[in-house]
Amino acid sequence: MIDRKTSLYLGSIFLLTSGLLFTIERLSSYIYWFAQITTGQYPTYHETFSFLDNLFVPLFLLIGISFFIYYFYSKNKPII
Repeated sequence: MIDRKTSLYLGSIFLLTSGLLFTIERLSSYIYWFAQITTGQYPTYHETFSFLDNLFVPLFLLIGISFFIYYFYSKNKPII
């Protein structure tokens, strides 16, 4: 049984996890590009990842949003 409070916690966790995964991907891309610059062999532009490149980022984002929607539209009724 999922009550409102649990759906709020789960929504927050999923949203934070999707943001953290996206940030780690971008950070690793910048670190890799910076490592190429220091060796002198680097591309002229920085390759960045798209939002949809990693399957888990949009998936966790959608799950988190759905938990938030459930939190705001429920009236202390359990899901199951």
